[in-house]
Order: sequence, then C-alpha cells, then structure tokens
Amino acid sequence: MVILASSICTKTGTALVSRQFVEMPRTRIEGLLASFPKLMVPGQQHTTIETETIRYVYQPIGEDMYAVLITSRQNNIVQDMDTLHLIARAVADICDVNDQQGVILRGFDILTAFEEIISQGSRDKIDLAKLRTIMEMESHEEKIQDIIDRNKEREAKQELKRKAKMFEEQRRLATKHGLAEPSLGGIGSGSVGSILGGGRMGGSYEPLLSREPETIRSFASASPAPMSSPSFASNARGMKLGRKPKGADVMGAMRNEIDLSQNIAEQLTISEQTHGYGSSVAAPVTAAVAAPTMALADMKAVHVQIEEHITAIVNRDGGLEQMEVKGDLSLIVTDEACSVVQVGVTTNDSHNAQIKTHPKIDKKKFQSNSVISLKDASGSFPLSQPIGVLKWRIVSTNEDDIPLTINCWPSPNGNGAVDVNIEYELNDTRLELDNVIVSIPIPHGAQPSVSDVDGVYDVNRTRGTLDWEIQTIDDSNKNGSLDFSIPGNDAGAFFPVVVSFVCKRPYYDIAVTSVTTPDGQGVDFSQLVSLVPDQYAVI
Repeated sequence: MVILASSICTKTGTALVSRQFVEMPRTRIEGLLASFPKLMVPGQQHTTIETETIRYVYQPIGEDMYAVLITSRQNNIVQDMDTLHLIARAVADICDVNDQQGVILRGFDILTAFEEIISQGSRDKIDLAKLRTIMEMESHEEKIQDIIDRNKEREAKQELKRKAKMFEEQRRLATKHGLAEPSLGGIGSGSVGSILGGGRMGGSYEPLLSREPETIRSFASASPAPMSSPSFASNARGMKLGRKPKGADVMGAMRNEIDLSQNIAEQLTISEQTHGYGSSVAAPVTAAVAAPTMALADMKAVHVQIEEHITAIVNRDGGLEQMEVKGDLSLIVTDEACSVVQVGVTTNDSHNAQIKTHPKIDKKKFQSNSVISLKDASGSFPLSQPIGVLKWRIVSTNEDDIPLTINCWPSPNGNGAVDVNIEYELNDTRLELDNVIVSIPIPHGAQPSVSDVDGVYDVNRTRGTLDWEIQTIDDSNKNGSLDFSIPGNDAGAFFPVVVSFVCKRPYYDIAVTSVTTPDGQGVDFSQLVSLVPDQYAVI
C-alpha cells in the first residue's frame, strides 16, 4: 500500500507540479498524467480510475485543474480520498487555484506541503491546522518574545528621555545655586555625598529598584571620566578678559552628554519606525505600552512616582499560566530644603504582596505607622535623582485576580469561514484602563467582516492583526464584545491575543496620603501613578 505520486495537472494532462514518492523517471509520470484525461468517462459520479496496474484518485480544483493521486490498486481508497481532500485544501490555502501561473510560481511551497502530508509513500498523521503551522513556521513563544522586545525598546527610549531631562534639571540647579559643577553620577555618586555632608546618606546610597536599561549603562560607561567633587564658590571674582570662566569645561561636558542622550533617543525612534511601528495604529499602541510621564514644570519640590508592570499569560481555555505584578515607589527631591521628608501611605493588601523597603528606610516605622522615612535622622535624600524607597511583588495563580479578562471564541461555521467572538470583562472595578487595544491575529490577506463591536477597530496589514480599540474600560463600561467573520477554517490562527493599556491607578492598592518634614509640617508634592503591561496575552 503506497502512494506513487501526487500531482497538480491541467484538464489536458499537463503536469504543473508533481512529486514522486517511489523511484520513477520523469517521462513515466508525464505519460501517466497525459493518459489520465483520456481515461475519464464523461458524466461519471465517482472520482477514481483504475487501470491494470495503478489507480488514479482525483478531485477538480479551480476551473481547469485537477489534484491527482497515483496509487497502487491495493491501497485503501477511503484513506486515499481523505489524503486527496487534504492536499486540495492545502493547495487552495497556498495559492489561487483559478490561476495556473500562480500554482507554478508557488510550486516549491506546494511540494513542501506534499512532503509534509505524505512521507515515503504513506500518509502522515497531520491535519490542515498543523500543516499551516509548519508551513508558516510560527511560534507563540516567538510572538510573545517579540512583544517583550518591543516593550523593552520603548522603555529604554523613555528612560533615555527621562535621563536627558534629569541632566538638564541638574544643570539648571547648578546654575541656580552657583555650583561649580553639577552632579552627573547615579544615586551612589561621591559628588552627591560631598554636597550633602558626611553625616548624610552620601555615596553608598543606591536604589533597589534600578530599571536602568543596558543602553543607559553603556551610555554611562562611555561618558567622560568623573570630575572633581563640586564645591560652593568661596571667593567671588570679577570678569577677566582672556581667562576661561571656572566651570566652563564642566558645563560644556554637561551639554555634550545631554546632546548624546538626545541623539540616542532619536536613533531609537528611527529604529522603531524602521521596524514597522509607524503604522496606522502604532501611535495608540505606543501610548498604551509606555508609562505616562509628567512635564518637568509640573513637578513639585517633592515628586512621588508609583510605577507598576504587570505580566499576565492566560491560555485559550481560560486557565492562568502566569501572573506577576512588580511595582515600586520612588521619590525625586529637587529642593534641598525638602531633602529630609517623611512620606505617609495607606495600603489595602488583598493580594498577599511581598513588600520590601530600601535598607536606608526605617522598616519598623513603615510596618507600624505606614510612614516612609530615613533610618538615619541626620541623613537626607540626594537631589534631583529618582530614589526607589519601596517595592512590591504580587504572584498569583487565581484567574479571578486578573484585572481584565479576555475570552476569544473562534468557531468554523462550515462555509469556509470562521466566526470569532471576543469579549472583555473588567474584574477589578477600582481600575480605569485607558487606550485599550486588543490585537487579534488574522490570516494573511483575509478581510474580516465585523458584525458587532463595542468601540472601534482597525485592520493592520503590516502586523496581520485586527486591532480592537476601546477608549476607556471602567466600572461603567466593564463589559464589551467584538464579533467578526473571516475566511478560513483554522480556529488556532487567532492566537495569541495581545492586550495593551495604560492605567493611572496601581493594581496593588497603595496611595500616598502626605509628605511632611520631621516636625510634621506639610510639604507640597506632585504624584504620578502608572500601571502598564509588560506581557498581557491569551495564548
């Protein structure tokens, strides 16, 4: 029992594509195919022809072509018919079956499909969905990794812009306070320690929650060699002709580093556009993934930043594969008069979060009074540098802990198309999600027919996705759906479904209630809160 050959031929018996699975000369297969149309009986109902030695099993495809299997007479005709049907569907999936030239141009792809369906003359255990996956060589893990890489690149660009703003603010403060040289180092730089005095936090203070990308570290290592510690000008001098002002080299180096940082940010922007991020929905996707930023002019002398990143991977059956939330609370102090402050917070831990404070923070005071303050009463916070004082991590395997549930129900309707229903439900009604985009993969070149949608949608041909956009999801709009139909029959082609959004409230229920001096005097502060997804997908 063996399949001798699988072929696509014209009605006159001319071979367009043929694959032989036994030793057979080309003239032999051409002769068999040439005699095939002559053996057909007009008006017959069955699609098999038998000779003394072989059997033809055939099926019309298109208007003027046949898919033909040449087998031995001892073969199981039912199995051969099933194999032939799979071949015909595979050819229709690869190219236009009404165009002979198209079949010839995609001949290598068709031969690859023949090889996957039939191995050494016998049918392999394979269906159309698995065949399509093999032909496309797609991987859910690869798609998710691509999403992670894009998010990291966006975060690196945002971090570079923030660094550039921080350098500019340091230069402005240096000019304002008459410093000979502004501090360019990180939180642990010796220059900060020398400004604040020996009894303060000094050079050993480093934030636990450094999210500095590799690009930033490379930039820092390429910076000019560290200069001398800044000092206050003790003796004022008048202007002297021909004399280079003190600190001119310092400010020139500052400008060079700021220009370099801005150039790197611009190169990242160009790279992002080169990779296809400048498409019709690139703007909302970027806005949804990147954390919100606050203008420098709106920042108070004490600025509090709460930033969370969530990872949620759900399988298509609704089971939670992975969920993790990482968050941190950072301070940026820009006025030396406010460098010694206490931050009062309130928390409602309903998720069993793992919480850690910085080693320089009084842990006992935080646990008993929910106040973030320095352990050393004589210490102070460095100026104009983000300081991570508190971080938390939440891990869950409970599906009810997912803030936003996405259900995708693709169902072949038996008419050569798939009906797809996508639903969302907001489980955590405390949250308000903005710029929500649900991206559903669709077959290449297919045009979806949308029958019902809550929100708007857009077909992104570059990425091959149907992007469902919802402006806001909150307690008043916590349910919604999208229904569409699209040509095809593979229900697995619509995964992974990827979700992006921005939220101005943290998943971990924490809020800053006050910022005060050690003697209890209130300090005006600004605050920025963001919750963004690193990975949020249904696979």
